[in-house]
Amino acid sequence: MKPSIRIFVITAALCAAPWISVAPAEAEEVDFSCVREWVRGKTQLYEGFKEYDVILHNQCPGEVYWKMCIERIDPWTREVVEVHTPAGYLEKEKKSRVNLQMKKGPDGRFRNRFQEFYVNVGYSIRTAAQVDCVASRCEQQNGAVLRELRANEDAWEAAEKALTARIERECPDSGWNSVDRDACAAEIRQSVEEEMAHYGQTDQRLREQLAAVIPEHCRIRAGARVED
Repeated sequence: MKPSIRIFVITAALCAAPWISVAPAEAEEVDFSCVREWVRGKTQLYEGFKEYDVILHNQCPGEVYWKMCIERIDPWTREVVEVHTPAGYLEKEKKSRVNLQMKKGPDGRFRNRFQEFYVNVGYSIRTAAQVDCVASRCEQQNGAVLRELRANEDAWEAAEKALTARIERECPDSGWNSVDRDACAAEIRQSVEEEMAHYGQTDQRLREQLAAVIPEHCRIRAGARVED
């Protein structure tokens, strides 16, 4: 079975804004904002998985210990389905990369998606780092937007089913005259185009809100659409 998480030490130069969690004993002593952190989506490996990297770049004056809590989320049930706690030691100007393969949802889901995840990172300069897992409180913080997102998806799916049923009812397939049926279906789709566009615009707006949540460790990562 293909591993779902891998850790690498790398040296390529990249940069991004940090989301910081520090060991309690060092919280007032050390500023770990000099460690850069970001999530990078990659090309889909093969059917059923999409790949992401969580990357750390140590730009601090010295070495740091790090530990992550990565919690995989089922985008439909909102349950934590798996927890990873990779840890390591990072020398000055070196980089570590934690590689994740996110699984897609069951076939047949409306607007099916890959798993989502939360990630939080803790640091230390003296001993092994500690870190808090944040999914529970972040799901609570994001709850109102997530509920609105799900309600919009449910209404969208119901509208799509109603559209399909209407086309089947009003544009019967005679077996010979497919041109007339196609024209009939196109006319019906055009009549509900504005309604369908509204669902899509609402979905985009809500997902943009989730992508801009503060603090950054409460941002929902991954969750890309599975291409039809």
